[in-house]
Amino acid sequence: MKRYTITTLLCLATKVLLAQTNSLSMQDTRALPSTPSSYDGSAQLHFKASAAIGLSTSYYCTVLGLRGWTDDTGGKAHEFAFGDDNNVYLRSGFDSTGWGGWRSLLVSNVDGDFGIGTTNPTEKLSVNGKIRAREIKVEASNWPDYVFEEGYKVGTLEGLESYIKANKHLPEVPDAKEVEANGVALGEMNKLLLKKIEELTLYVIELKKENVAQQKQLDQLQKTTK
Repeated sequence: MKRYTITTLLCLATKVLLAQTNSLSMQDTRALPSTPSSYDGSAQLHFKASAAIGLSTSYYCTVLGLRGWTDDTGGKAHEFAFGDDNNVYLRSGFDSTGWGGWRSLLVSNVDGDFGIGTTNPTEKLSVNGKIRAREIKVEASNWPDYVFEEGYKVGTLEGLESYIKANKHLPEVPDAKEVEANGVALGEMNKLLLKKIEELTLYVIELKKENVAQQKQLDQLQKTTK
């Protein structure tokens, strides 16, 4: 992922276009807005003032416009804007409806950290917004099956109650301030939540045993008092 980014692919595509045609030269249209109809089955390069095309990024940018057909019957026109903020933006549109909004493409910094919706990623992938997926698979080790091993000490309910009263959260679970400041790691949090569920299961089993023993004692007491 460090080597191959969308920005790199766009640069390579532009290089191929430049090599294959002599008509793709830079046009200084800095003050003029463009429309989808500006690209009638052509590829064009423009030097633009960002404000002229509705971008709030750097003052100037280089725009690559593409359209495979001459009108709406062949699909949308597309523009890529290369800003001085090291971001690449994309918008598409029909003649009949005009351009859609600009979208920032995947961006990496010099260290190979990727960001979506952020210009300053600090991790391998940094997303400043919502993520929607059908499934997310998280690698995890040391899955807490050990809770059910012989000799595991779950503690007493009295001790747990005292801890909760003093700290207002479960043992080992980060408190609200820590989560707000640092977030949570999904893999570690899932392991921790499963561990607490397994410990709760042990508590329930122990309470059931105590209830059964107490019921036997009560039944025996009732027999002896008759």
